[in-house]
Amino acid sequence: MINSLQEENKLLRQKLQSLLDEARLNENKWRRLNLLEKQLIATRTLPDLIQAILQSYKSAYGIDIVTLVLTDPEYEITRTLEREKHGSSILSGLVVMEKLSTNSTLPFLGSFDTEHERAIFDPWPTGCCSMALLPLLHRGELIGSLNMASSDANRFTTDSSTDFLERLAAIFSICLENTLNNERLKLVGLTDHLTGVFNRRYFETRCNEEVANARRHHRPLACMFLDIDKFKRINDEHGHLTGDEVLRTVASLIQSQLRNIDVIARYGGEEFVVLLPRTALVQACDIAERIRATVAGHLIHAAPEKCLKITISIGVAMLPDKLPEDDATTSHKLLSSADGALYRAKENGRNRVVYEERKSLSDKIKSPSVMQ
Repeated sequence: MINSLQEENKLLRQKLQSLLDEARLNENKWRRLNLLEKQLIATRTLPDLIQAILQSYKSAYGIDIVTLVLTDPEYEITRTLEREKHGSSILSGLVVMEKLSTNSTLPFLGSFDTEHERAIFDPWPTGCCSMALLPLLHRGELIGSLNMASSDANRFTTDSSTDFLERLAAIFSICLENTLNNERLKLVGLTDHLTGVFNRRYFETRCNEEVANARRHHRPLACMFLDIDKFKRINDEHGHLTGDEVLRTVASLIQSQLRNIDVIARYGGEEFVVLLPRTALVQACDIAERIRATVAGHLIHAAPEKCLKITISIGVAMLPDKLPEDDATTSHKLLSSADGALYRAKENGRNRVVYEERKSLSDKIKSPSVMQ
């Protein structure tokens, strides 16, 4: 009888100790989750938020692989990261997709399955035996997935509780939306409200940055000044509403000929300015000529039965090879050179491209040698 009671007490003590150990383990998990939540909430930029979920969570919980998959149908996240100088390729572990191939909003925990449609990882795991795929939701809509993989087969199992992980995914989704809202508010102050392109304030700051990058990496940098020809006459003869439509249309046509790395801004009135990083003179003049021809070939509907044909003059300048001045002074000189080339384009008859060496391009560039 005594031995039986002793054995029962021993089993009870073991069970109690097991429960205490599990309670301490859960307490540590929630403490670390609380710290991570505070870190996520405190972030102010999108790159910082992404780094926090990818790096801090991975190190805090000893996960082998953590990948963040985000949908970006309007390229808002991509453009935000580009403005912050963080392409998705730089943020290892981030995968940006136009849309996901599934609409499942249920978490998955279990054995690592290479065939699972939501098993998206960067880099691709090797030697992992279990995985957790957590859907990220915003107002009930699937906006991404937080994917984790572990070499421990028992780390993520089908009978594991998902409360902790689902809370983490929910907190991150809220922080992501808040961060994007902050980015949208910042962008409002840097964007021209009429045309939707950047404003002069943003451009001047960005120009200094691009000059510094070109100087550091010894890369070419081209600048274009663009001015709508006889814009005052358009306003006088057709009204300011038509003038506004011309500005919006021209901004859109210019953007249609640019790359993601190029920067366009409304500089003032009917003037636009464009930065072309990593672009030599021949290529810059080719882009300028395409813009000129695109604008010249586009008709704007000023009234139900009336169309306007508009033209644009463009001045092109290159960042000089020798840069003795500071970045701000060099930026100012680059803009002045492009502005001077634009002035000569106006003097020489409008609807043309002129670059800083006082050589004018014909309406159609016949040979690259003309631009050298």
